[in-house]
Amino acid sequence: MNRPLLTLTASVLIASASAQAQAITQTEALTRLLSAPELRAEWFSPDFLAQVPFETIAAQLRSLPTQFGRFVRMDTLQGQPLAVYGRGTLVVTVASLDDQGRLTAFGAVPGPASAAADPAAAQSEQAKVASLLEGLFKVEPLDLSLISPSFLEQVSADELSKTFAAIRAGSGALQNVQIMNAGYRLTFEKGAWEASGVGLDDQGRFTSLLLRPAAPDISYASLDEARAAFAALPGQVSLLVQEVGQPQPLADLNSRKLLAVGSAFKLAILGELQAQVTRGEKQWTDEVTLTDADRSLPSGTLQDAPSGSRYTLRDLAARMISQSDNTATDLLLKAVGRQGVEARLGQTAMPSTREAFALKNPANIELLRAYRSAGLDRDARREVLEQATAAPLPNAGLFAQGKTVAQDVEWFVSAQRLCRLMANVASLPETQLNPGVAAPADFERVSFKGGSEIGVINLTTQVTTKAGRTLCVSATWNRPEPLEEQIFVAMYAAVLKLLR
Repeated sequence: MNRPLLTLTASVLIASASAQAQAITQTEALTRLLSAPELRAEWFSPDFLAQVPFETIAAQLRSLPTQFGRFVRMDTLQGQPLAVYGRGTLVVTVASLDDQGRLTAFGAVPGPASAAADPAAAQSEQAKVASLLEGLFKVEPLDLSLISPSFLEQVSADELSKTFAAIRAGSGALQNVQIMNAGYRLTFEKGAWEASGVGLDDQGRFTSLLLRPAAPDISYASLDEARAAFAALPGQVSLLVQEVGQPQPLADLNSRKLLAVGSAFKLAILGELQAQVTRGEKQWTDEVTLTDADRSLPSGTLQDAPSGSRYTLRDLAARMISQSDNTATDLLLKAVGRQGVEARLGQTAMPSTREAFALKNPANIELLRAYRSAGLDRDARREVLEQATAAPLPNAGLFAQGKTVAQDVEWFVSAQRLCRLMANVASLPETQLNPGVAAPADFERVSFKGGSEIGVINLTTQVTTKAGRTLCVSATWNRPEPLEEQIFVAMYAAVLKLLR
């Protein structure tokens, strides 16, 4: 249940309809769709347009060159279509055509930036963004002319001004902006912040931006030194570094201990979905329908999608893993059933994300007491969770108050089990869309899933080195108060650097 920071990102996913036979190739249809200066309604099936107005589709697709540069070509990534732009890429998670070559389904998520086609254009764009970021912090009060109207529709001018003022008050004056591999580093008098997820409109105004405190620069001489550093953290901590297929870990700190891992539990849902597809019980192209009862809280965007929207299992899986979308997670959990997921997690009567949020709602305190009283009684917990399914959700602001909320309502998994879960799904493209803490250029392949809430953080990564070794690194930190997450992330990154 990853918590959103200061962020505004537009959904690239467009609702889908059932797939039929193809009159033109998928590559031809996608190239036409993404390269055309003007879209045509006749490129989309009537069923598609009945679900999503053409104007909405056109507006979303017109925004892509603004975010990623000019379209260059279609390629593939792990067997899935990859749209290559000058400054970035999109992984097409679903695309189907009817017998007239019209799109009946289309969905995509951001892909690896390293595959961008025009490095010079990317550098020019990065320099432009760095200059605009300076403008955001070197002028007080905040210059709202640098923020797009679409951004201000979702985050008020007053809220933005207060956020930037708080950063200035805590960090001092801006010294410089550096271009990094995955974003920008803003160095202030008394600290540093990282900016990522940047999007600009055609007038150079911010349409999306993610700001977070910068992680300190940490390095270790050995895994033993790293293990000692993790062991010194207050609270409960686990760390496992293990070469896949080898019996003895390279580093082990409480790797069998059950700790809260947040959204990392979603690896078990992906594993169960993959198993059902392998057995022929499901297909990646199967579709499910969003209802009001399915809506969870962020992270993710599907909680805001129209009721009746349809999504393929593959689309939902990509959102669940790369964006940690909680509503997508619950839709998939309903589709595959809890029994297999619980078996993979080694848990009894685990909650969905919506049920977990409902149990954390102070208005539902009696449900929380019943959940706690049920203990490990599967049937008793099931009864409580059924009630939580329909119970009111809390305001998302509850989780921004800087204190833990019912930390025992979680998913408790050991580092050893998380590495096994990751090994089962690491070959799926969904796990490779978001590399997490790892620098993709350092490895042949990176698969990642993490999770966090106040007082909980987990990072689980499987990497294949340039030398051909495949290793899993899983680390968890629990404490009944807010964590210094940037420190933990920097420590984890230092472990990954040792394995390059």
